[in-house]
Amino acid sequence: MFDIDVFKKALETEVNENILSFWLGFQDHEQGGFYCYADFDGIIDIEHPKSVLLHSRILWAFSSAYRLLGREEYAAAAKHAYDFLTRQALDTDLGGVYWMLDHAGRVMDSQKHIYNQGFAIYALSEYHRATGDEAAKQLAIHLFELIEKHAYDMEQKGYFEAYDKQWNSIANALICDTAEGVITEKSMNTHLHILEAYANLLRIWPNSLLQARVRELIEVFRDRIILPNGHFGLFFSRDWQCVSHDISYGHDIEGTWLIDDAVRLLPDKSFVREITTLTTQMAQITLQEGLDSDGAIFNELRDHHLLDTDRVWWVQAEGMVGFFNAYLKSMNPKFHKAGLDCWNIITKQLIDKNNGEWYWKTYRDGRPYLDRAKVEPWKCPYHNGRACLELIERLSGFEES
Repeated sequence: MFDIDVFKKALETEVNENILSFWLGFQDHEQGGFYCYADFDGIIDIEHPKSVLLHSRILWAFSSAYRLLGREEYAAAAKHAYDFLTRQALDTDLGGVYWMLDHAGRVMDSQKHIYNQGFAIYALSEYHRATGDEAAKQLAIHLFELIEKHAYDMEQKGYFEAYDKQWNSIANALICDTAEGVITEKSMNTHLHILEAYANLLRIWPNSLLQARVRELIEVFRDRIILPNGHFGLFFSRDWQCVSHDISYGHDIEGTWLIDDAVRLLPDKSFVREITTLTTQMAQITLQEGLDSDGAIFNELRDHHLLDTDRVWWVQAEGMVGFFNAYLKSMNPKFHKAGLDCWNIITKQLIDKNNGEWYWKTYRDGRPYLDRAKVEPWKCPYHNGRACLELIERLSGFEES
């Protein structure tokens, strides 16, 4: 028998006592911001460069946790991240946030990727939602205007992605699959997180252009990024020709609930129904094609035949939210079971019960990869913390029938 209150309590315990408690210890009170690297055992490298993306995700996590759970230590941590971002990571002359700083907060990599600008918008909007800080809202609006000015593709729609400090176009190496020789001007991943960012900004700033861009991005997903096979294409030319052949099951299921969250902010109810039906179909495809025998979500399928069966922390976290989102729409018990199966994999295989936080990934039998860092520029409380917080919020007031 599924007890919703027990489940919510388990999620609260995980986010408070294992995830965010771990990250509270990463505040750098000498140089500012947060430390951005720890090895498998959680041992911190205090001289590692500081990722601006990581700080935006940390700002989002502590802001959201404070908004939902009300703990003052979360408000203080969010303020600590906010101060570092606005004082060290922001180009006050040309606008935008940089990519990488050194351990003392000096600029190391000044490129201005739109993916990174989007996460800053996402975080600043959440900080405003949590605290009412007006300067954070205005900075988020300013970053939106910069993206629209420099990156919007007026001919083909969507956004170009990679820029240098002066906002000149450069190769899109940060996001593309350079190991496979794929470097394109547009990617699914950047567009998904621009949509995520714009939707969060729309919650605090009901601007007509912003609303139009949210709808247009969703239409780009419907018409261009979601392929006839029901999966996301990953990399695209400027005119939206897909040049990749891989399937990312984690991004597919993550996208279903992020697109739903964005479209529900729009006033056109027929469009909302159309898109939420489409995302339910995508979730069904993940359910049919992307699950291992124990309910874990496969990481990806390369070139139609190379199946990666590792249990990656963010894939299982997004699967849990995505399947519960599909369940709350459809009341299909298979989605309910799939969400709980992801939680089961997380609790049995991914949570580090000795040192805190989650492992980056484990083998199919649950053994963790010992060479993967606990913290690095792409590993933070964004996916796992958000999964817990999203489900706490979504399940509040929901009664199991």
